[in-house]
Amino acid sequence: MTDQLLKENEDYTLIPLEEHEDAWGVRFTSGPFPETTVIFGAIGFNQVKDKLTFNFEVYESPEPELDHHNELLQEHCAKVLEAIIIAGVEDGTVELKDPDASES
Repeated sequence: MTDQLLKENEDYTLIPLEEHEDAWGVRFTSGPFPETTVIFGAIGFNQVKDKLTFNFEVYESPEPELDHHNELLQEHCAKVLEAIIIAGVEDGTVELKDPDASES
């Protein structure tokens, strides 16, 4: 998806949100939307289209009109989410599961 993987604490920062105890905000610190914070919602994999699917909301931004309809923001969120997932798999904080596998 990207030529160069984005890095936590360089390109984005994970921040706790008091009003969203079960979610973390992702503040962009580089790229086209600096100081914008988003919250990712459902994340899944569409096997038919062979694509990662996700939704998000703009939590805070210096651009008051910015929302999830902005295609450049959607692309940037995809790059950040890709970096978060890859880093999480590498450090063991993200576990990928087959949705068809039965739990024992």
